[in-house]
Amino acid sequence: MEIIIKKGSIKKLKSIVDELSPYKTAVITNTTLEKLWLDKILDQINAVPIVIPDGEEFKSLETAQQIWKKLIEISFTRRSLIIGLGGGVMTDLAAFAASTFMRGTYLGLIPTTLLAQVDAAIGGKTGVNFEGKNIIGTFYLPNFVLIDPETLKTLPEVEIVNGFGEVVKYGILDSRVYKKLKSFRKIDEELIRECVNVKLRIVEEDLRESGKRRILNLGHTAGHAVEKASNYRVKHGFAVAIGLMASALIAEKVNGFDSGKVEELLDKFSLPKRHSFEPKELLEAMKIDKKAWYGRLVFILPEEIGKVTIREVEEKIVLAVLEAMKNDSRDN
Repeated sequence: MEIIIKKGSIKKLKSIVDELSPYKTAVITNTTLEKLWLDKILDQINAVPIVIPDGEEFKSLETAQQIWKKLIEISFTRRSLIIGLGGGVMTDLAAFAASTFMRGTYLGLIPTTLLAQVDAAIGGKTGVNFEGKNIIGTFYLPNFVLIDPETLKTLPEVEIVNGFGEVVKYGILDSRVYKKLKSFRKIDEELIRECVNVKLRIVEEDLRESGKRRILNLGHTAGHAVEKASNYRVKHGFAVAIGLMASALIAEKVNGFDSGKVEELLDKFSLPKRHSFEPKELLEAMKIDKKAWYGRLVFILPEEIGKVTIREVEEKIVLAVLEAMKNDSRDN
């Protein structure tokens, strides 16, 4: 797997694709990215665009079926290339299609959001939503990931903030990233590379999430529940931010962690710390999360910055924290 992180690197796509020498190429993107970046891709390579509507609700088996049908129509083969162009929805969906069509095709990812560049496009996870976040999916490494910070210039501010939900996660997992965020001035290649490197180090030890890789789910147990309860109206990074706050508060009760360190970063990047859902509804959603291996509530809890642990947590502790975090029960 080749990962390129460089300003202007999207202009190098042709040479990367030529090296793979695919029989055919399809670019999977959405209606928003179609207007912003698709032409720049198609100017370089001969590819069939597959454009789907923009939105988390289209990250589904129904959309995957539409993609598979299109690939059959254009006589796609296992030696053909799927390129996922866009944010986390696009990279997850394109990767899922590539991993399942004829049991696997070539795959390239061009993440265009901060969230996808630091997290979603890295590490080989694919998936679609089915009665929950990413319930159906595979592990499948791309042939290349091309990260061009220039694509962030076309993002609305809300998507930049959304991306910082995952960036803050890496700040809790890694003390070097934490220090960078404490003195943060602007998004640059170095910050993106630091986050990517943290994820790669963990993924290389545990591709299929049987052990250490589970720590990358910090903030996601409660975060995915918030997404599901909102019918995916709450963006992923915002939901993860709420989940990070929940994990920090649970950790404070369980091991004495200073939750203020997490709250400080969330405030710095204007991320949410509270939710507006029924705590019991969130609790039930957590029980069907992928991370609840034996049907029990499992959280990634910080012990200190740069060190986390995987722990089962009693329902009453989780419920108490969720109730304390509800908008109408605690000041913002």
